Amino acid sequence: MKTSRRFLVIGGGSMGKRRIRCLQAHGVSARDIRLIDPRADRLAASQARYAVAGFADFATGWAWQPDVVVISTPTPQHMRFCLAAARAAKDFFCEIALSDSLAGAEELLALVGQHGLVAALGINNPSHTLLRQAKAWLQEESFGMPLTYQMAYGNYLPNWHPWEPYQDFYEETQIMGVIAQELGTLYTLLDTQVDALYAQSSNSGSLKIEGPDNLQILAQTTGGTAVTLQLDLLQDRQIYAYRIVSARGVIEIQLLPEARARRYLNASGQYDEAFVPKGYTFEQAYIDEFGDFLAMLDSRQEWLHPLRDGVHILRCLDAVKASAASGQQIEIGG
Repeated sequence: MKTSRRFLVIGGGSMGKRRIRCLQAHGVSARDIRLIDPRADRLAASQARYAVAGFADFATGWAWQPDVVVISTPTPQHMRFCLAAARAAKDFFCEIALSDSLAGAEELLALVGQHGLVAALGINNPSHTLLRQAKAWLQEESFGMPLTYQMAYGNYLPNWHPWEPYQDFYEETQIMGVIAQELGTLYTLLDTQVDALYAQSSNSGSLKIEGPDNLQILAQTTGGTAVTLQLDLLQDRQIYAYRIVSARGVIEIQLLPEARARRYLNASGQYDEAFVPKGYTFEQAYIDEFGDFLAMLDSRQEWLHPLRDGVHILRCLDAVKASAASGQQIEIGG
């Protein structure tokens, strides 16, 4: 890995801190990392915990002349900084979702292509050791074509950031970000996209938030797989699980509360099982994902999750909102 690159991390919240840890886990020196955040407490924490200095504004950080930009701000600010990086012909890594609207997406795609940039969307789940195993199982001819794909995610919102009131950090783009992450995971595992979906959402009133606290999506992929995504912010006992069914077998993956995966094949009548290594945590998926990103900065290959998929996912997020409001199935354009 080239060691002389300068990395500018924009946003010092939980994800920005995690990206600094990812960089340092791969041997990037604190002197080659800078943080931008308007909050003095976050800048001070970055200096104290990681020895990473920072700037309070973008202009000062940009004058540091970074080589790579890491965008970990709230979603509505993503596109602004992605475009700034692309216009300056700088590689970038951006948390998913790419934005909260399609504005600027076509310009970004054009700039990335024009400059041959590594433009990475952070979708860490496919880097989890169990989902990598599931991907390998899916690619074996013995499993056959996936007919159904089911995902369940439940995580009580006050547990997301237990060190602060959830009203201080949460807004609706964050549950949309979870949907974007799950669509990105789906696209990676099945090598396909959603072409139509139906969604329903509701707010139970249990949390003091705007927007839904639970959401269900039924979708169809271009490959013909029927998809069910179930998300809620209400379960105190967190759940994160997948189930993929073909005419030849079943794959089940559980990331939380216990991490394990298994595959059943009709032909053998037996289960193959996979477990995480001792001491493995969710953080490792983020570290491994970032290792892939750093490797691609050297190889100049297209990122694992192409930017065009990120733009397509934005169209899906628009369709989720439109379907939940209208009660109708929405065809996905583009």
